[in-house]
Amino acid sequence: MKINLPDHWSNFIKIFTKKHKETIIYDVIRVFRNEEEIQERYDTYEFEDYLPEYIPIADDSGGQVAVISKNNKDTKVYLTSYGVLQEEYLEVLDRDLLHWMQRKFPFESKKNELSETDIEKRKNENTLLLERISSFTDIREFLKKTIAIEGIALPEYYAPIEHIYYFQDGYHYNSVENKNLTSDKPGDFKSNWIVLATNYFDDPFFIDLNEAEQMFPVYFAYHGQGDWEPIKIADSLKIFQEILEDVQNMRYDKTALINYFDENIDVENLFWKDVYLTIEDESVLDWEEIKQESFDSIGSKVNLYITDVGPNKMKVIALLKKEFDISGSEALELSKSPRILFTTGYSKWLQKTSKELEDLGAQVEFEILD
Repeated sequence: MKINLPDHWSNFIKIFTKKHKETIIYDVIRVFRNEEEIQERYDTYEFEDYLPEYIPIADDSGGQVAVISKNNKDTKVYLTSYGVLQEEYLEVLDRDLLHWMQRKFPFESKKNELSETDIEKRKNENTLLLERISSFTDIREFLKKTIAIEGIALPEYYAPIEHIYYFQDGYHYNSVENKNLTSDKPGDFKSNWIVLATNYFDDPFFIDLNEAEQMFPVYFAYHGQGDWEPIKIADSLKIFQEILEDVQNMRYDKTALINYFDENIDVENLFWKDVYLTIEDESVLDWEEIKQESFDSIGSKVNLYITDVGPNKMKVIALLKKEFDISGSEALELSKSPRILFTTGYSKWLQKTSKELEDLGAQVEFEILD
């Protein structure tokens, strides 16, 4: 039976094949590089009969095999062996393929059993951090806009503000080993550094909460280097956001983007130099493929309008208040408008927002932008 590979595997394998050219990596690990190799393992070891909801993606020299779910929403990497293909014996290896790659493809699972005390502690840490950052408009605006730029090492994933502490996993703490990672020692991640976004490689973009008076300069660091070595990449969070907006607006015009970097960005900065070289190295064909893939995955740019707030008026007003950062009375007045421009973005990104409004009984419509 022909298998359909989930999107997160396709994204992973593009990065993997650029980084690793050899067939066997780290002496014993073979990562299957294409659908044909995966299909061959799937058929040979009769996954369809024994483990039909999972797909083999790598193995080692000892008969162990790493598998992923066919369910696109489950990004975890699981461990089993070719001799025991039963779902109840699967063990979690890692949270996703990219993180597993960064850890050099270990084939040992680590137990992660949190006590009720630990769970409550993390909830409290999240509440405290949320309270602390909520007073800063620049942070709220940065996390609200979530300008995701694929393919050139800029932010792709943003911290959900209501779960800001949990986004610090891998930087402030290790959820696999259940230990704190912050300290004042040179090379360690500092407790006052807050990760607001990451790129596809899980490299963090972060601020120092002690630098509010400086409007939060933005720092970047390469993940998996042993020591954390912050690189200042923008004088303030607002400036960084403006750069991201500019880059997004010309993302598919290579010439314009290079000219923009030449005129506005310090390409001697280690981070920005890497971004610049990545842009330069992309061929015209690569850029056309990226453009088409991005369009296919995120859809058209649209305006999302509320045309009728519906029966749950107060709940919709609460959403208006949050979306526009306005007072309750201002949100109430806005709700009386016959057509409210709620937000602008790409159609795929706004499906969840649209459904949330419709579930409240509101009527919505999309307007496609040229």
